[in-house]
Amino acid sequence: MDTIIKQIMDFKKEEIPKYEANLMLGGGTPGVNLVKGENIYVYDIKGEKYLDCTSQSWALHLGYSHPEINQAVKEQIELSNHFHTGFFTVPRYLLATKIAEIFPEKMNRVMFTIGGGVSIEAALKIAIINRPDAHNFISLFGGYHGTSFMTTGASHTGTRSMGKYLGGATIAHFSQNFIRVPAPYYYRPYFEVCNKDDRDEVDRRCLQELEMQIKYGSTGPVAAMVMEPLQASGGQIIFSKNYIQGVRDICTKHNIILIWDCIQTAFGRMGDWSAANHYGVTPDIMVLGKSMGSGYPINAVVVSDDIEGVKMDGIDLHTFGNNQVSQVAALKQIEIMQRDNILDNVKKVGGYLKDELIKLQKDWPQMGDVRAVGFHIGVEFVKDPETREPDYSGVRKIREVGFKNNIIFGLGGTGKGKAVLKIKPPLITTKEQADEILEKYTKTLKEVLG
Repeated sequence: MDTIIKQIMDFKKEEIPKYEANLMLGGGTPGVNLVKGENIYVYDIKGEKYLDCTSQSWALHLGYSHPEINQAVKEQIELSNHFHTGFFTVPRYLLATKIAEIFPEKMNRVMFTIGGGVSIEAALKIAIINRPDAHNFISLFGGYHGTSFMTTGASHTGTRSMGKYLGGATIAHFSQNFIRVPAPYYYRPYFEVCNKDDRDEVDRRCLQELEMQIKYGSTGPVAAMVMEPLQASGGQIIFSKNYIQGVRDICTKHNIILIWDCIQTAFGRMGDWSAANHYGVTPDIMVLGKSMGSGYPINAVVVSDDIEGVKMDGIDLHTFGNNQVSQVAALKQIEIMQRDNILDNVKKVGGYLKDELIKLQKDWPQMGDVRAVGFHIGVEFVKDPETREPDYSGVRKIREVGFKNNIIFGLGGTGKGKAVLKIKPPLITTKEQADEILEKYTKTLKEVLG
């Protein structure tokens, strides 16, 4: 065993305070101290085994330590792991072409980047290239697009949506080119509605607000609208096809570049290769990341044939934007998913989880709303199903007790806290493992809610 690996494996929990003084974190959701993972399970520093319903920020679609991906990565490392972006490499050719194959028609040009925020910024640059007379951007209430200088201006973390100003607000004034409009939050709309369950009214009002902001709220023309086709961090809010198509039509009408932040929706979590495949609606630009490299860092920007892309003039350049290890991992992941019909598994097992969670609502009405498509699953907890008052502390308690019951959940949503419990396991989760999730989830509900 390598000396460094031995040092890691021999590390004791009691040693942590000695090292914590040297570590600085800018955010995140604290959890247990993890050491290794296998399939959909992780092990902490004490040897405890957990069922992971977060896929580690939704990044590990094929779970931990997939043997075929490990083997491909080992063989690639023997060839190379890094060449500068300016040098041409075969893995980059292969991956760009594969992405064009599995994504909708016209989405054929791919630029590789590193990190979600800078990838969104790259997409905004491309929008400006295509709309040089425009300087404003539109984003949605509750959207999350990163924490860089520019993307903080597009994300809810720079607003008072959580009941107070958070860290992002301290730098948001550097990116005031963003105009926010309401998203169709069907369970708890941002405005009064005649019928609280009338989704069509919510869609209509949101589309009207978008038109009004373009006409009355923007000083000068709008270059682009950036949005998640399914709002993940904002609460697992699944938009309707009607709303998605309406946004597409409005952007086309006003000559606005439509950018989709697909960092959480691409590569299968919705049961299709992308949200565009799922909805049958195609944006002008798609931004990819998280699960793309099966845990290895890689992002990409995909541009429609209908607009101009970047040129090799230095407008967007990344030292590690040509990482062959990440590219090979991404290629191998796609190959395995196609071979093993993983998308069918997402629809089948994800649908099963959704149905079972809806059944559990009868016993626990505090599960106010179950929102699920594929393995994009969120449960919004409320104190009262009639008033729909969010139960922020209850959700936090469920996550905490979940650790005790050896299951890891995620949190999401906006408001005076996070009221949505996210259940988003790897896409390889079997029906038997889904039953294990439901068993541990139910046990946790009983302990927290009675």
